[in-house]
Amino acid sequence: MSTRSNIAIEDPKTKKVKVIYVHSDGYPYGLGHMLVDNYYNRQLAEELFKYGDASYIDETIDQCSFYGRDWDREEDPAKEYRDEWMYMNAMKGDVFIEYIYIYKDNRWHVSTQKSYKTKDGYDHGSFCYYTKFEPVVMNKEYIKYKDKHEKHAEVKMISKIGEMLSGAGFDGDNVMVQGGKAKKSN
Repeated sequence: MSTRSNIAIEDPKTKKVKVIYVHSDGYPYGLGHMLVDNYYNRQLAEELFKYGDASYIDETIDQCSFYGRDWDREEDPAKEYRDEWMYMNAMKGDVFIEYIYIYKDNRWHVSTQKSYKTKDGYDHGSFCYYTKFEPVVMNKEYIKYKDKHEKHAEVKMISKIGEMLSGAGFDGDNVMVQGGKAKKSN
């Protein structure tokens, strides 16, 4: 129950692309807003790729939740691709990543997953594809909801569910929640 996304950064000289997964709040007025406002230059953007995949991105690297650094999991380092085309080609058929962000040309861009129905098919005729990249600040969703941004809406919702489960008498000592563990209430 999260808006999953990937963030990428292009090396301006080699055109190689590094990519990490971000689990929550991937929509343009969530993660897009966070990237534009807080990781607005190459040096800041590069910091995001030091710890591998993330649960969520926050205003500073220390406030972000990275699985390897903060969840006591083995780090899943950034993946590297020859260039943007190779990365986007590798994403074909991925129905779980709704938004892809890339830092290139000194700003953040976004590609949105779209789908349409076909008349036949085993999967009820659904076909997914990604739009061409556009600057995040020009994205319709970013513009429409820019002033209504609630920081980490999905993270907060999932945390509340974790709190409810931790006190519900489940067998076991811990319940995994967004950003960490909750001790079972006795």
